[in-house]
Amino acid sequence: MTEQGELFAMAAEPRTDRGEPSRSKWGGSVATAARKLLAATLPAPCWRCGVMLTKDSKWTVGHLEDRTDGGSDNPANLAPECSRCNYSAGGKRGAAITNGRKVEAVDLTRFRRVKWW
Repeated sequence: MTEQGELFAMAAEPRTDRGEPSRSKWGGSVATAARKLLAATLPAPCWRCGVMLTKDSKWTVGHLEDRTDGGSDNPANLAPECSRCNYSAGGKRGAAITNGRKVEAVDLTRFRRVKWW
């Protein structure tokens, strides 16, 4: 005989739709510390477009290998990047993911439709 609550005790499993276990979010104190670390290297060129960045210009911390591709928050993987390059790269990536989901949904809908006449 099973104990009460034993039927519903399940081990936590990683989500399969994301491909990997969740990681800590980028932002807050992590991003602030990275920004302080890279501020010491300025003036430096944006690693994507080559525009010279100074402490007074609008710049962000960019990952050389994206976190979604397995890149880490290690200082060796970080570089100064102009805001325009950083935000446009993320926007293109997000759009590709969203549009990919839309195409899958449309294909699935087309597959399910059956004409009975």
